[in-house]
Amino acid sequence: MQPLTLYQLNTLVKEVIEERLPNRYWVQGELSEGRAGYNGHFYGEMIQKDERTASIIAKARVTCWASMYAALSRTFHEATGETLRAGLTVMVEVSVSFHQQYGYSLTITNIDPSYTLGDMARRRQEILRQLEQDGILHDNQQLSLPLLTQRIAVISSATAAGYGDFCNQLLHNEYGFYFHLQLFPAIMQGQHVPETLIAALQQVAAESEQWDAVVIIRGGGSTSDLSDFDSYPLAACIAQMPLPVITGIGHERDETVLDYVAHTHLKTPTAVAAFLIERLAATSTHVDELSQRISRSVIERISREQQRIIKLASVLPLAFQTVRQRQEHLLDTILLRISNAHRERHIREQHRLQLLEQRLRSLDPALMLQRGYSMTIVDGHLLHDASEVFPGQKITTRLAKGTITSIVTSDNT
Repeated sequence: MQPLTLYQLNTLVKEVIEERLPNRYWVQGELSEGRAGYNGHFYGEMIQKDERTASIIAKARVTCWASMYAALSRTFHEATGETLRAGLTVMVEVSVSFHQQYGYSLTITNIDPSYTLGDMARRRQEILRQLEQDGILHDNQQLSLPLLTQRIAVISSATAAGYGDFCNQLLHNEYGFYFHLQLFPAIMQGQHVPETLIAALQQVAAESEQWDAVVIIRGGGSTSDLSDFDSYPLAACIAQMPLPVITGIGHERDETVLDYVAHTHLKTPTAVAAFLIERLAATSTHVDELSQRISRSVIERISREQQRIIKLASVLPLAFQTVRQRQEHLLDTILLRISNAHRERHIREQHRLQLLEQRLRSLDPALMLQRGYSMTIVDGHLLHDASEVFPGQKITTRLAKGTITSIVTSDNT
C-alpha cells in the first residue's frame, strides 16, 4: 500500500468530519482560556471535568470570528454582565472543523447566556449551602452594630470613583458628624478579587479593636464580574469577621454571596454612606430625646422633693417635741429603775451584813465560855491535844469567870 503523507491523512480526516458532522451542535463546557485578539477574533479553549475527581476528561480549541464575536459578546454581556473569559461555564452553538495544519477546533456561531446565568446561580447556591452546613452563614449578622458607628475600615480600590463618593458623602454630611476612615486597598475586579479582599480583611481583623465596622465598596454601576465575589474562602472570611461587615458593591440587579453573609448589604457606596449617616442621626436624635426625658424627670423629682421638705418642715417641730417627751419619759423610767435597783441592793447587802454579824457573834469565845466550855492555854497557845503537855508543865484554864493555873502531874498520852 502506498503510504500517505501527514497532509493527506489530515485531509482525509477533514473530509470525514465535514461529511459526518455537517451540522451545528450545542455544547456545554468551561472556558479554560479566552481572549479577544487584536483582529477582533476570539480564541479560547473549552474543557470538561469529571464531576467526582475534577480532572479534565475532554478539551477542544474554540474560535469565534470577529464578524460573529462582536454581536455575541454584546448580547452575552447585556444578559449576564460578563465577558467571555476563563472560568465561565457556557453553552455555545458550534460547527466542527478540522484543519490540516491546526487540527481539530470548534467555531462558535451562537451562545446561550441563560445557561451561564444558571450556572452562576447554581455555584452561588452551592457556596451558600456549604456555608450553612459549616454553621457560619449568619455569624456576622449576629454581631451588634455600634450605635456610634464612626470608626470605619474601608476596603476598596483606591482609584475607584465609588470610594471617592463614599468618603466625600461621609466627610461633608449635613449634620457635621465626624467619621474616621482608613482605606485598606484591594482589587475589586478580576480573578484576584478574592485573595486581595481576604488579605485586606485579615489586616482589619488584626486590629479590630480600632474599628466599629468594615465597609466593602466598589465603584461602577454595572454588574460585570459579580462572579468574582462568589468565592467560598472570601465568604467564609467575611462570615467569621470579628466586626460587622457592610457591603455596597455597586449593583442594582443581582446579589453576590458576600451580600448573604455580610451584616448589612446595600446596593451602592453612596447608599452605604447614607446608611451610616442616618444611623448616627437616629442615634443622636434618640440621645437628645433621652436627655430631655432625663431633664424633665430631674425637674419633676426636684419639685416633689421640695414639696416633701416643706411638708416635713411644718411637722418637724411637733415631731421633735413628741420625740423629746418620749425620751424624757424614757429617761425618767430608767432613773426610777436604777433608783429602785440601788435601794433593793442596799437592803440585800444590809441583810447579808446582819447575817454575817450574827455568825461572827455566834463564834465569840466568850459566848462559848458562858455555855460552860473552857480553854486551856500552854505557853500562850491554845491546847488542843493532851499529848502536847508533859508532867511538871504549867497550864492555864480559862473559864467564863476567872482562870485556873495547874501543874501537869502525869503523862496523859
